[in-house]
Amino acid sequence: MEDNRQDTPLDDPEFKTTPPAAGFAPPRVRAVLLVQLAFSVLLTIAGAMLLQLIARLGGWDESLLTGELKPDASAASRWQMRLLLAVSQISTFLLAGWMTLRLFYPPAWRSLDYLKARRRPNARLLLLGLLLMLVAIPLVMYLYQINKALPLPELFRSMEDKTAGTLKELLRMDTALELWANLGLIALLPALGEELVFRGVLQQQLLRRLRMPWEALLLAAAIFSFAHLQFEGFLPRMVLGLVLGWLYWRTGNFWIPAAAHFVNNGAQILGQFLYSRGLFPIDLAQDIIISWPFALVSLLLTLALMFWINQICRRQTLLPS
Repeated sequence: MEDNRQDTPLDDPEFKTTPPAAGFAPPRVRAVLLVQLAFSVLLTIAGAMLLQLIARLGGWDESLLTGELKPDASAASRWQMRLLLAVSQISTFLLAGWMTLRLFYPPAWRSLDYLKARRRPNARLLLLGLLLMLVAIPLVMYLYQINKALPLPELFRSMEDKTAGTLKELLRMDTALELWANLGLIALLPALGEELVFRGVLQQQLLRRLRMPWEALLLAAAIFSFAHLQFEGFLPRMVLGLVLGWLYWRTGNFWIPAAAHFVNNGAQILGQFLYSRGLFPIDLAQDIIISWPFALVSLLLTLALMFWINQICRRQTLLPS
């Protein structure tokens, strides 16, 4: 039988120097996924109830609770929407994901081991992972053009327009404080929470269940994209999820895809802030046309970086411990 050890991620249990704790039986995949879904749904409802209470006590415009920011929204409305997004991210992803890990992989150190978050990432792999995300952006934007050209039901189209309008308003940052808030609430929280749930829980459990790793990576990426309920961006977001999932699987370190996710979101926020001050030439709130040759170059660079990262990981897994 062919030996595939060299293709195993760096943090794969096969290469750990310490054996699993005696008496610890891995949980059933179906149980973990069902509990994760239940926690996410219940905590989303709890977060929504909390926001309803805050809105009524604070005299908010209740249209904010539907996720809609009207054009030329006031600074107060933008801050209220940021609070809504923060509560949603914390409850649906960060808290729900961590509760799932603590339930099935206690105590905390084992939860972090399972998540592959106890070790600092390799500096070179971290930098290459960030670069991989950046060079993939033109390809992702080109796929967005293709996806957007596909016919959608009017209901989906109106949902897309509402989401796009809200994001455009959130990216209208009048002060540096709004920039830092957006980096924390729109970039950092999703990078941690969504990676925890979709890569840390979902993808890792699918890898336990499915025979081929790419099946697990593709399915996790598709669910990640679908969960955003933004169908004009389904294909490009799925590709982003696939890149992030591959980084997690191949490097065996949670912090590398989390950092790449943060850079993807943060670059858009920072670019829009700089554009509003005349320091960046492109308005990222508008549709940007990417030509197919540019997208092809992006694809080739993405594949080249993935090959480079893969070679580094293979060499390191073959080193003696």
